[in-house]
Amino acid sequence: MAACRTKQALTEKLVVMLMAALIIAVAPAQAHHMPKPEGTQLGHSVPAIGHGEMLVVARYRSAILDLAQHQMRTDPTMRRLMGYVSLQHFACWWGLVPGSLTDEASPFNECSHADMAGTRALLTHLSTMPGAQSQARALEERIASEIAADPAFAALCSNSDETFDSGVIIGPEWRMAPSHIPTILTGLSLLVLAAACVSLLARCLRSENPSAASAA
Repeated sequence: MAACRTKQALTEKLVVMLMAALIIAVAPAQAHHMPKPEGTQLGHSVPAIGHGEMLVVARYRSAILDLAQHQMRTDPTMRRLMGYVSLQHFACWWGLVPGSLTDEASPFNECSHADMAGTRALLTHLSTMPGAQSQARALEERIASEIAADPAFAALCSNSDETFDSGVIIGPEWRMAPSHIPTILTGLSLLVLAAACVSLLARCLRSENPSAASAA
């Protein structure tokens, strides 16, 4: 019984996460940029990031976020950037779709640029904050060294010169999805997983209420 309750709780959380991801999936293509008045800045400016540079920053994403989360002193800019990175990563389906970082034709490539650009902007800000300066600068140097060591990381794409706004979340460009096989397969996999979770939840509920199930 306890095991079933645990499975039920985990399943409910997973279903919520999957449904949230699927809601993003069916959002109108024109809404993949949140609207804002022309020429206005809603949040902090996030500098552009090169196509190849994203691959290196992605390797250190966990280390950058861990450093930020253990920072004793925070400020509004740091908190805003952390919120932006978290929401942007969610909008990009947590990087689950193959080719999000590497394939310019992926519907998730632009939002991945926003995600990694925000992550690097957070690291840049951490390098100016007391308590995180030395570790942040060490990470910056390591990232810069890896980028300089391999010419492939200097690659650019159509999204490489795009600057972002921490007040504007970039979603996938769904108009590109029908021609991108990895996106189609990932979407189908999520639907199958959601159906399996719902089935497991239903079985758990029936096992906890055998009398109701027999009466039905």
